[in-house]
Amino acid sequence: MIKLNKMTDYGTVLLSVLASYYAREPMRLLSSVELARKSGLTQTTTQKLLKSLAGTDFVEAERGKTGGYRLIKSPRDISIAEIVEALEGPIALTSCVTASLDPCSSRMSCFLGGNWEKINTTISEALQKVSLEDLCHPTSFFQQNQDDQKGHSLSSSHSEVF
Repeated sequence: MIKLNKMTDYGTVLLSVLASYYAREPMRLLSSVELARKSGLTQTTTQKLLKSLAGTDFVEAERGKTGGYRLIKSPRDISIAEIVEALEGPIALTSCVTASLDPCSSRMSCFLGGNWEKINTTISEALQKVSLEDLCHPTSFFQQNQDDQKGHSLSSSHSEVF
């Protein structure tokens, strides 16, 4: 089973809270206490995640009494792949792929590595195509994909007729 760890799931929940504020008040800073309360996560988990997320190019942290956290990039411009990589490291399904932090000792003699690389690349590209905004508003994302598929099937059937 391919599964993201719980902290990545929780981190995405925190980012969804930040995304909801970005839409209404992009400059608003939210404290870790507010984020914990609004996300339903513990304060300890929230602080641990914010420490990791504050080091990315999509979350900003400001210190001080009026400090807090906010998105500095539109949720539309933050891919799920970026979130996974920020919280878990490079996307690597097996130790065979080049992105793996723990390289396989049989990498040079095994014929499966290149095939895993193709699968890893396909999954990475799929995660790159889905944004935080898509995750927060799945109906618009799925509607867009259905429209794309209908357009594709219409053009395919049209070309078969002629």
